[in-house]
Amino acid sequence: MRTYQNIWEKLLSPKRYGKNCVQEINKARSPFIVDHDRIIFSDSFRRLAGKTQVHPLTTNDHVHTRLAHSLEVASVGRGLGTQYGYFLAERGDLPCFTEPYHIGEIVQSACLAHDIGNPPFGHAGEYAVQDWFCAVQNEKYVSCLTHGELLDFQCFDGNAQGFRVINAVENEREQGGFRLSYPTVASVVKYPCSSYEAKEKKSKKFNYYQSEADLFAEIFTELGLLKEGHVFLRHPLSYLMEAADDICYRIIDMEDARELGILRYEEICEVLTPVWDLLNIDKERLRSMHSDRARMSYLRSLVIKVLVEDIFRVGKERYAALMQGEFLNPYMDYASEPVREYMKNAKTCFNEIILKHPQKTSLEIGSYSVYKQLLDVLVPAVHNFVGGKDLSYRETRAISLMGNHILKKKYTAYQAYLIVIDFITGMTDAYATFIANQFAGGGRMH
Repeated sequence: MRTYQNIWEKLLSPKRYGKNCVQEINKARSPFIVDHDRIIFSDSFRRLAGKTQVHPLTTNDHVHTRLAHSLEVASVGRGLGTQYGYFLAERGDLPCFTEPYHIGEIVQSACLAHDIGNPPFGHAGEYAVQDWFCAVQNEKYVSCLTHGELLDFQCFDGNAQGFRVINAVENEREQGGFRLSYPTVASVVKYPCSSYEAKEKKSKKFNYYQSEADLFAEIFTELGLLKEGHVFLRHPLSYLMEAADDICYRIIDMEDARELGILRYEEICEVLTPVWDLLNIDKERLRSMHSDRARMSYLRSLVIKVLVEDIFRVGKERYAALMQGEFLNPYMDYASEPVREYMKNAKTCFNEIILKHPQKTSLEIGSYSVYKQLLDVLVPAVHNFVGGKDLSYRETRAISLMGNHILKKKYTAYQAYLIVIDFITGMTDAYATFIANQFAGGGRMH
């Protein structure tokens, strides 16, 4: 049996950004659990409590926010990662300076950070930013950008903003951010390319801006993930992070929809039909439960268990290909037929029923107005500031709202616009709505 311990020695390097960046691994408190704690105690992570998972501005306390979702994904990811760690140890591939549970800690930390760059109102917010920077009437503000810089905004994606948050914005700004260990940072990354490279592949999914390109290259090169032709591979543990996310959100999106009256319990059971026989349901227990909410909680736990077992099987079967540098699809694409059929049903249910519900649609349309109000005020203000023009009183006040210490006159327009995006995407749904109303003259003191 071929071993890959030498590859894992690089992949699990506990290096961090900065001068004294290499640590010895303390098995009682590893660098990877330090990563976990830095994320948990951060402002950016805490604000996920006020950000949309799927349903904006809901008053139902049982519906998931980004924070609740991230914590649940981290729980599933830790279990998957720990199993994988013992698999590596059994093969003899785990480096001597690590323990099997350290793999679980890395995946758990990556899962906590996987949505940390998502803007207010979720994917609707991403589209709103993209459309603003594509609009003809805003061309005068973007004509000074290079093609690559412009694409960062026109293809704006929460994944790239998340990479920026953890490495440049939060904590030590422009000095490594959280200064997470390189394995954790790389395990967050699903799309190891820039917006320009993604556009060439006719995709809008990318994981770093031009501003973080050098840092991205440093991290992935250090971990041995650079191939010929300046092409980067994904970190093997990022597939487990991605799978944990997939496992959670498909069942939980339907659970939330039931809470809001968009789906009935019976409709969710129909979606589960392909895996129903795999769940080993205690039918008497299910019947005796007092509410559909309790039944959904029980079914959710069984579904997650079945999917975790299936994905772990995929991870073992695809292991050699992964270690040999082959490009793989998400692990869910290789799942068993019943699991893939269930995921297909859940996706159809989401796209055709949940996503098209009138209440959700109207709120997403409203989110466009929020972003337009914010960007229409903030982008011209910073454009004139870094351009050395005299600022109006309104522009001066807008810049002070973002924090006078953050924006610098030496910045290019690109750097200034990133500050605007940092400011807006860091807002909660409610705060973004409040500030937009203030800008429109219809707000009150918060």
